[in-house]
Amino acid sequence: MKKILTAILRFFERLIFAPRVPVGTPPGKEANTREASREDREAAEVKEEPKLKVAISSGHGSRVPGACGFINEVREARRVVRQVAGFLKARGVSVADFHDDASVTPADNLAAIVGWHDAQERDVDISVHFNSFHDPAAHGTEVLFRTGASRGYAERFSRVIAGAGTFRDRGARHRSDLFVLNRLTSRPAILLEICFISNENDANLYNANFGRICAAIADELAGLGS
Repeated sequence: MKKILTAILRFFERLIFAPRVPVGTPPGKEANTREASREDREAAEVKEEPKLKVAISSGHGSRVPGACGFINEVREARRVVRQVAGFLKARGVSVADFHDDASVTPADNLAAIVGWHDAQERDVDISVHFNSFHDPAAHGTEVLFRTGASRGYAERFSRVIAGAGTFRDRGARHRSDLFVLNRLTSRPAILLEICFISNENDANLYNANFGRICAAIADELAGLGS
């Protein structure tokens, strides 16, 4: 009697928990339907891989001017940040961007930028700037870094920005005298010097290739999370 009851219970368990097979499904496809149902359940249980989170800010501020030459550093750094952030959001990358409109002194500006970055949940810190030099012959792209963990990032971004803008690639430059890089050391942090605004040809190349430059930065950032 006990064996009969056990067999009946197993029958009803299979009946209740078996995958639903649509009416009219040919017998040969029933097993495939059940297998597909099992695979769907397993796929649903796979946790999604965490995506890259980017914090990107423009250098200086609306009330704390940066360099000014053939183009304006503050205005163009903001354009780059907005465009890059837009490209990243369109690709599903988590990105937060910042522009300082409150600070009135350089010290307050630096503190505001660092404070904002530190308050973000992020995997990489990016600060966008433009270079300037008293000798107008100086030209090209360089990316500044402080820690060893950031060196590879600096090399990659200098290369892709220079390629997109057809600038000279000046490469990664180690700096230990910059407030922002000295404070943002808990994760990779780089400071992009897109080109020299004191060089007319660099400024012209930047204007002509603005979209390509921003897309290259976004592509490289998106690639970090793949």
